[in-house]
Amino acid sequence: MSDKEISELNLKSAEHYGLQLQMNHFTEELAELIQAVAECDPAHIAEEIADVEIMVEQVEHLLPLNIDFINLWVEIFEPDEDILPCIWYLSNPIKSINKLRRADLEASKSERDAAKHSLELAIGDLVSYLYWLVERFEISYEEIREIKSYKVQRTRDRIAQEAADGKT
Repeated sequence: MSDKEISELNLKSAEHYGLQLQMNHFTEELAELIQAVAECDPAHIAEEIADVEIMVEQVEHLLPLNIDFINLWVEIFEPDEDILPCIWYLSNPIKSINKLRRADLEASKSERDAAKHSLELAIGDLVSYLYWLVERFEISYEEIREIKSYKVQRTRDRIAQEAADGKT
């Protein structure tokens, strides 16, 4: 499956489940990646990187976030060469998502925009560390693409089964 096909299926899943569920799922996937990094298991890290990349794309689409800014930040941000800062940066989007949720409930537009920008920065840092992990643990991008392909197809099939069962 091509990257474009993976992305198309992924964004359909994002729209099916919606922002709130997918932000919850994103935080779960970040926690699983942190656990995999702590274990230093390259196969587990590859699987969780694929999951996190799927969720990053969904959150960027559903909010929407400024992808150009995130990509620019990825280019200029230089990850520390140590696991401990990596784990901190992997957890940072969780804090930013919670900040955005609080701002959505009780804040002004400028505070919501600031919370959204905080999430954009956190995702930029996160993506930089995903690249760093790929290099550090010698994970191929093809391996990650295969995992993502499998996962988005599995989600598509689950959505189809839910529809057939009358759950959607």
